[in-house]
Amino acid sequence: MTQDNYTLVMGASGNIGGKIAQELLALKASIGVVGRHEARLKQFEAQADLWVGEFGDDAFLQHALSKASSLFLTVPDEFLIDPATTAQRLGRLLKDSPVTHIVNISNCVVQKGGVATRLVALEEELNKLKGLNLIHLRSGNFFENLNWGLHTPYRPDLQLPYISSYEVAHIAAYHLYKRDFEGQVVEVLAGERDYSMQELAAAAGIAYQQLPYTPENISFYKPFNEGDFEVAARTGRGTAASLNEKFTLAYFLQHDLRLN
Repeated sequence: MTQDNYTLVMGASGNIGGKIAQELLALKASIGVVGRHEARLKQFEAQADLWVGEFGDDAFLQHALSKASSLFLTVPDEFLIDPATTAQRLGRLLKDSPVTHIVNISNCVVQKGGVATRLVALEEELNKLKGLNLIHLRSGNFFENLNWGLHTPYRPDLQLPYISSYEVAHIAAYHLYKRDFEGQVVEVLAGERDYSMQELAAAAGIAYQQLPYTPENISFYKPFNEGDFEVAARTGRGTAASLNEKFTLAYFLQHDLRLN
């Protein structure tokens, strides 16, 4: 890393962005943190530049990007509806910025129902932008997603990749700090292995109950339950739970699981 590397961390008030910011601060990196609400960025006050604003505000984003050489990109769900338009807009905003390296959070579920998932579709559109080095981190489900509820419409025996957000943040921060990638790169972070909801609930001391579909969620869950999806192949990276206790399911269950 050179002395002039300044990293802008988007979504810093969220689960993954906040951890990336903390990792970078531990490395004494120069950073700015982006979020919608100032109160949720207060933890970084006096350590980082606080950028409070909306992803959809062009003037705000352009200003925030004006001193960044590297960017952690996470895109709000409503802007994933039209990946091409979102990528083109980002391209315009990045064109006159000093940003050269982007770490983009993505999904290791690459297609569902016969089409590319939204985050993978965004990858493809971002790859069309010129003059940028991009690494797409195709992550499994975060253990922290279990805090949304241990009972879901997933089949009890359906196995999907899970990983700790601490591990993803550690890897993302390393890439942002070192700027060690060129061109367009994909890195699969699928964790040590797959888990079923039945197994995860049992690990939390609960008997899993499969919930019925609703009109709102059937399009999300049904392709998974019918096996109509594809997961990126697991690689050696993203299987380092033995290196840090925080990267393990056991750590999540003991320290971060919130049962309602």
